[in-house]
Amino acid sequence: MTDISFRDYFDQRIDDLDRRVADRFTLSDQAVAKAERTMNDRLNSMNEFRDALRDQANRMATRTEMENLEAQVNELRRVAANFDGRVAMAAALISVLTSVVVGWIVSVLKT
Repeated sequence: MTDISFRDYFDQRIDDLDRRVADRFTLSDQAVAKAERTMNDRLNSMNEFRDALRDQANRMATRTEMENLEAQVNELRRVAANFDGRVAMAAALISVLTSVVVGWIVSVLKT
């Protein structure tokens, strides 16, 4: 067995302890840096997701816009139905007038 002095033994142990503590601080700093990078990456992806949702929400119609659009569509339907009714009445009137004129011409030609 080798003889080393008491002082050398404790100096060696203290140096070992200092080295281990320094290693732990280094590893701890590395772990914190890695966790910070990971958290930043995660937050960036969450922000991208929020931006995508915001863009999607901005493209959607609001309830008020949809109600206005529905009112406009209903108005167009009413106008179209009114126009169709007028055209049908005009066609019926023209048909009746044509029948009357043709009947009158036939009666005039018979006499």
